[in-house]
Parts: sequence; structure tokens; C-alpha cells
Amino acid sequence: MSSETSTPYTPASTSISVAGNETVSLADEIKKYDTAKLIEYLQGQKNLELSETAIKILEKEELNGGDLFDLTEEWLRSVGLGLGPAMRLVKFVKECKDKKLRSFSSYKTKKELGEVLNMGLLAGI
Repeated sequence: MSSETSTPYTPASTSISVAGNETVSLADEIKKYDTAKLIEYLQGQKNLELSETAIKILEKEELNGGDLFDLTEEWLRSVGLGLGPAMRLVKFVKECKDKKLRSFSSYKTKKELGEVLNMGLLAGI
């Protein structure tokens, strides 16, 4: 869908090291997250604008990274999430499925690589 060169650098486009020149989707990495790691990651996505109430609902439902990709707007609404957060989460999930991650070797500067490493996405990987 979108090419790597036309996509602006955002937390959702953060790269994680993969073997060789293989690429994986951001979804593949998020699926490995337990509930606490998923909540922490979602809270870091400022464009989601998740309120404390929305975060508590997601924690109460004990969603992990794999569960995130099975969510529907209807289900999110049925557990009490507002329309706005539900729509943003569903859109975010779709973008994660489509987003390919780059290998470390594709970064041109230490600064670019440092920004990725500082994102905290490498913990537990």
C-alpha cells in the first residue's frame, strides 16, 4: 500500500532488527506483547489519544498483542469503549498490519538508529 520512502517517521513505523534483509510487519512484533507491554505500547501512541478510562477498559479485558488484531469496532463498543477510541484503535490495527519494519542495517545514521532504540520497543525481543 504505502512505500517506505513516502511514509513519515512515526512511532508506528519504528523498526526492529530482523534476520538479514527480511521485513516483518509491525503487527508481527506487537502480537508478541503481553497485556502490560501492549498497554504500555498503546499509551505511547499519542495519535490514539486513549484516555485513562479507555486504558482501564483494555486492561480489564486482559488483551494481549495477539488479541489486538481480532478486535472489531463493535466489540470495543460492547465493552464500553467510546466511539472515538474504538474507531482509532481499529484504524491503528489496520495500519500495523500493513506497516513493514526495516532492519537495522537500513538506517543511514546513528541518530536514526538511536531514535529507534530509544523507543523502548526492543525490550523483551
